[in-house]
Amino acid sequence: MKKFLRRAIILMVIFVLGVTGSAFLLNSETTDDRSDMNDPVLPEIMVDLGGNYANRMYGYAQPMQADFIRDSLTPLDATKKLTFVINPYDTKVNSLSYEIRTSDGSKVIENRKIKSLDKENSYLKASVEIGSDLRMNQEYSLQISLDTNKGTGYYYTRIISRSNLNADKYVKFVKSFYEKCMDKTAAEDLASYLEPETTGAATNFTDINIKSTFSEISWGNLKPQIYKSGIPVIKDINETTASLSLEYQMSAKDADGNTEIYDVTEFYRMRYTETRIMLLDFERSAQQVFEESSIHISDDGLLLGVRDKNVSYVMNDTAGVLVFVQQGDLWSYSPDDGKLAQIFSFRKQQDGDFRDSRTQHDIKIIRVDDNGDVDFVLYGYMNRGIREGYSGVCVYHYSNDQNVVEEKIFIPSTESYEFLKEDLGTLSYVSTDNQLFLLFAQKLYQINISEGTCQILEEGINREDFVVSETNAYAAWQLQEGEGAGQIREIEFETLQTRQLAAAEGQQICPLGFMNEDLIYGIIVNGDVVTDDNGHETRGIHTLRIEGFDGTAKKEYHQDGLYITNVTVGSTLVEFELSAKSGNTFVPQKKDTIMNNKKAATKQVSVELVSNSRTGTQVRLAFEDEPETDEPLVVYAKMRSMEDRQVVLDKQVSQDEIYYVYAKGGLDSTYYDPAQAVMRADEQTGVVLNGAQQYIWERGNKKTKLTLNLEDVPEIMRTGSLDKQTLQDGLGDAGTIIDLSGCTLDGVLYEISAQRPVIAKTGANSSVVIIGYDEYNTWLYDPATGETYPYGMNDSTALFEAAGNIFISYIESFNY
Repeated sequence: MKKFLRRAIILMVIFVLGVTGSAFLLNSETTDDRSDMNDPVLPEIMVDLGGNYANRMYGYAQPMQADFIRDSLTPLDATKKLTFVINPYDTKVNSLSYEIRTSDGSKVIENRKIKSLDKENSYLKASVEIGSDLRMNQEYSLQISLDTNKGTGYYYTRIISRSNLNADKYVKFVKSFYEKCMDKTAAEDLASYLEPETTGAATNFTDINIKSTFSEISWGNLKPQIYKSGIPVIKDINETTASLSLEYQMSAKDADGNTEIYDVTEFYRMRYTETRIMLLDFERSAQQVFEESSIHISDDGLLLGVRDKNVSYVMNDTAGVLVFVQQGDLWSYSPDDGKLAQIFSFRKQQDGDFRDSRTQHDIKIIRVDDNGDVDFVLYGYMNRGIREGYSGVCVYHYSNDQNVVEEKIFIPSTESYEFLKEDLGTLSYVSTDNQLFLLFAQKLYQINISEGTCQILEEGINREDFVVSETNAYAAWQLQEGEGAGQIREIEFETLQTRQLAAAEGQQICPLGFMNEDLIYGIIVNGDVVTDDNGHETRGIHTLRIEGFDGTAKKEYHQDGLYITNVTVGSTLVEFELSAKSGNTFVPQKKDTIMNNKKAATKQVSVELVSNSRTGTQVRLAFEDEPETDEPLVVYAKMRSMEDRQVVLDKQVSQDEIYYVYAKGGLDSTYYDPAQAVMRADEQTGVVLNGAQQYIWERGNKKTKLTLNLEDVPEIMRTGSLDKQTLQDGLGDAGTIIDLSGCTLDGVLYEISAQRPVIAKTGANSSVVIIGYDEYNTWLYDPATGETYPYGMNDSTALFEAAGNIFISYIESFNY
């Protein structure tokens, strides 16, 4: 009996302990909400061009604004047939649908659903034949939708009908070029495409171009191998030239046999001839991925490897924690204890692919607390996780003690990364009481992160007159409308206090930037804003003033008889020219600077450039004190599931009279002045499109000769009037007048090639209409006499230059 009782008691104790332990484990599993980021699930889509794959497209989780997506351009030949290639990975694809819209996305031209997809190895294929009559030389938006077991993914490219494009040959050339560069022997075939210049400078793999040496083009002593293959992406293509970009990853071994990974981007501009493809421009940038296997810490500092020297980093006030961004990843490093934490990265540690390593996003560090906590903003395309496929803004907080990242708020956007960074690269700040401040679509937003609400603090902001301090804690802008128009408003985001600066009588003021959180602005005496013959304004600043938020003057700069022009504000100094006024222009006389006199903080971090024979130029973060250890403890942060808090902003902005410059494989800049856009595109060998995505200007796509039929020229343009309002009234809804004053004659002849006449000023009260050209002459119509006559090209150039290069044309309204 006693044995039975003893056995029963023992079994009871074991049962209780088992139940208690199971409950504890179950409880810990249900309360520990930390996890790794979900793997990507959206498939990829490519286009098959003559057996070569091009234009890799990544899926979006929601429909996007067509006029804000221009990642690739897919050409259509006379057959108007396209073959889409789908890499589904582990996702089941049920069907494919496509929709063709006008370039601004306002009207659907054609749509169709394809349920039966062909299988070829691990890929799926769908062939379509477009039935609609599309205008030649006009871009259209193509949206592809994939219905999958993981939901719907949306994919975007542009399509254009043009003849004799040779797109497949360009794609094949790019693929062959980058592959041959990995092999010194095979790369010898590429030497004839280069234009090397011997500079004697150290090799810098972040800045390789067509003028680099053969050794640099073929990776010097790095000996890399392709790690993840690239797919060429067509950016622009016409009957004469094509521009393609390429992204891929390669690997190399360091001196200890450890594997290094590099993200590589390349840009090609080419011309096709009957005998060969001519390489007109080539640019390459390699950026090393910072990862555990290639970490190198020494007494000299933390080696970041091959990358550009503009490192985004913040160190806390106690100099105990350094946080830095590299290739879309966020890291923190504590030199005192050797802890190195990967705070955020989309990259998978194993078995990753291009979906998780894509770098169409950026990170902005807001603050680093003394305890190592970090607030940061992520914006752009979300590669994976719960936000996979969305474009937008995420605000995160990293807890150093718990090694966990929490999403505070998410703001979805229907713009691509290229457009997001235009605004968010200017301002994104989180205050200590959880208020997020963003500049979006000419509006200054305040978003309450805790409550998920937002309000607009200011509308109608011109980004060119909007400046922020280095920490983003202060901003200032020029008021555009109302009683305070022309005044400067400054805000301190932590307190939401504002102050307003008004010019003295007979003067104007303009914001220029910040130094040490102090506002820099210029004082201009009335009459010192001059307008040249091209209608472009230049401000001659009389006095430059640096002023604290409390109104205390920190510095004033003025030179008698000279004006301050071409001001550039950097983090360490202000650079400008001192110019003399001559009629309606300012003539530079000399340059000057104002130094930043901020005292260096203790344990300051500095960026150093180092070099070795294998990797060329590298970047290192150097510390005032030596790190405690050269063998860091590397940890990887987890993600914590939080309440799904989203805020949707009204980001719509009028696209009237806005001009986009695309060059070097992406969005280069935006302008409200078409002439400045054309000059920038000419300088960067790019193209100009308006808000409706119509071609305003293209480098290298001008016909050798063309003459318009005078009867096809709008009657109002035949008057030769230089009054833009009169011309616009005469055109009505048929088109929009564009002022190209300041461009060269050679530049504006593109408009003739595109079937648009150009009015050109020839004297104080005279003008002609350019209606044609050939190799030797322009063909001019004189409104005063009604005659059309040839005029020598050199004489025409001199005539128009003497009159100030005043040119006016128009862009026809797009009505499908």
